Amino acid sequence: MNLILIIRSDILSTMIVFFLIVYDIYCARYRTEKNPFLPFALCCFGHDVMALITEITVNTESVPVIVNNIAHILFFAFSVLYSLKYFEYALSLIMTRRRSRKYIIAAYVLCLIALGMLLVSPIDYLEGFGTKYSAGIGPTLCYVMGFLLFITADVIMLVNHKRIASSIIYALLPISTMALGFLVVQILVPEFLFTGGALTLMVLGMFCATENPVGKLQQLAFVDPDTQVWNRRCYENDLEKAFPAKVKGGADLTYVLGDVNGLKKVNDVLGHQTGDQLLKDVSNALLQSMYHSYRIYRIGGDEFAIVYVDTEDSVIESEVAQAREKAVSLNYGESTPVGISFGVARRAEGEELEEMIRRADLAMYSAKEAYYRERGIERRRS
Repeated sequence: MNLILIIRSDILSTMIVFFLIVYDIYCARYRTEKNPFLPFALCCFGHDVMALITEITVNTESVPVIVNNIAHILFFAFSVLYSLKYFEYALSLIMTRRRSRKYIIAAYVLCLIALGMLLVSPIDYLEGFGTKYSAGIGPTLCYVMGFLLFITADVIMLVNHKRIASSIIYALLPISTMALGFLVVQILVPEFLFTGGALTLMVLGMFCATENPVGKLQQLAFVDPDTQVWNRRCYENDLEKAFPAKVKGGADLTYVLGDVNGLKKVNDVLGHQTGDQLLKDVSNALLQSMYHSYRIYRIGGDEFAIVYVDTEDSVIESEVAQAREKAVSLNYGESTPVGISFGVARRAEGEELEEMIRRADLAMYSAKEAYYRERGIERRRS
């Protein structure tokens, strides 16, 4: 028996995932929002490394049983964790974290039970064709849980494909289906040891869905270079496609319109370069305060739109207040007070998006007039 022949596929899988992790970390500097790829890749890398180690330990008589058992426990733990992350990702595509919490908790509980059985029940090592492989109650439960979570995630994406970006569906589902086919083959022929390769295939699918160059170019086209929030092109695209899709799916939308106060005076007194810095500081205040928002857009020179999806009014009110306080606290000199005025509108049942935006616009202008009136500042209009 030649171990190199047994482990060569896992060596290749490990190298592929390692390269993708390095690439992902490098590309992190160009992102404006959290990317889900890295947790998948790290789980898969851990699984591939442990697959490599277990294939050596299980086929080497001199390795102590306890070492072999620990290696297999880690092997299954990484695979179960990966399946949980995949399931969470599928849910995140169609519902908020708050709505999906009960499903995620149920999945974690079932997986913890499977891992618990792996710890307390003996692991058997059976002789297969050319290699040994693990068996027993614990390994079987872990394998079944991972397999069921993979299928459930794919079904979720398939059933809700109209609500999910086509770039994700077309990149992820075909490769995931192929990987599931390999897992089915391993159920029939356990010594094929396809799990490492199957998870690597899924990671490649996730890579294509979240890190593809076309998607990155589109993202760069949708990000405002001055403030690093989403630009008007992205806003109009979401207004045409994403928001109607979310409304159709039953989501609650809240629209917040913000307009910077004092920008004209800062430009006149301190110069346009300082005015540009004010816009950057205000956008940072929004990003730091409105972290439950779906997206923050710069839709005009000093206008920002913030959209919340399925977010409680109390959370929105708190974050709007925080952003307002941060903006007011920006120091550009006593002669140039600054701030931001907000208008908030939650979409009513059956209300058109344009009407919701109009209400937010009216509320914002009322807040802006009150801001200048309270400070005794004469607002200049063009």
